[in-house]
Amino acid sequence: MKLHPDKNPGDKKAEERFKEISEAYDVLQDADKRKTYDQFGHMGSQQGFRPGSNPFEDFAKQGGFRGAGGPFGGAGGAQGQGPEGFQDIFGDIFGDFFTGNTRSGARGTGPRGPSRARGADLRYTLTISFEESATGTERTISFVRQRSGREETARLAVTVPSGVRTGQRLKLRGEGDSGPGSGAAGDLYVIVNVQEHSFFKRADNDLHMDLPLSFVDAALGTTVQVPTLTGRVSLKIPPGTFSGQVFRLKGKGFPTSDKGSGDQLVKVLVDVPRELTSEQKDLLQKLGSTLKPGQLLKNYQEQLERIKKKV
Repeated sequence: MKLHPDKNPGDKKAEERFKEISEAYDVLQDADKRKTYDQFGHMGSQQGFRPGSNPFEDFAKQGGFRGAGGPFGGAGGAQGQGPEGFQDIFGDIFGDFFTGNTRSGARGTGPRGPSRARGADLRYTLTISFEESATGTERTISFVRQRSGREETARLAVTVPSGVRTGQRLKLRGEGDSGPGSGAAGDLYVIVNVQEHSFFKRADNDLHMDLPLSFVDAALGTTVQVPTLTGRVSLKIPPGTFSGQVFRLKGKGFPTSDKGSGDQLVKVLVDVPRELTSEQKDLLQKLGSTLKPGQLLKNYQEQLERIKKKV
């Protein structure tokens, strides 16, 4: 409904996507079409496709590339004159492809013997927490696959390594649908989806977070408890800390390929109160009149003076 042409007039991308979805639905609701698609892919879902057929057959019967001499136009050509010779050549090259067979060591028997087509690969989306993506985890998943021509519910233990990212694929070889005849089973691809965190954001192997502080704590300094992926740690905030200042916690990020870990970067955000009583405003005004400008204000005023002199 979202991609229907009536709701997207003139949108070619939406129209093409709508066609793809319609074709997929047409294949999924028809058991025969789905079986053909599982064996031969998108080619098998096309109108007029016949499993085991050779698209060069009619061309060969008409002489193929036949010229004045052999089937390729030469004086002698390839051995086996006529269409039969042509079919032998192209059958050896394309036979496995058009009969749905795959090559893994030995060549398939093609239309003269049992099919050795490989079973379909399957996908499974596994959602894990942000903390689990850092430490790694093991999950048991359940999914449906085809074995010996019948559907079965499978349960597998999946080991998720530490440091995994959203969209990363874990391959479980041979855990997909079984192949027809003596064909090998397909694979199962587990696609990892990492949940977002209320505090943390990942950047490469570093961890970023914002730390709100009252303007009193930022001015006077304090010690706060900061959450990390492995528990809380104490962070000392020195007096005169300004909003936007970043503190680094070494080794508190995601694991790296060299068996180390990234860092956790803590950005201070000074929380300025908006609701003040008349008494509080008077106190702040008296305090402000006695304070010297901080370093940030000094730098700004110096830059401003330089600009005025240039003008």
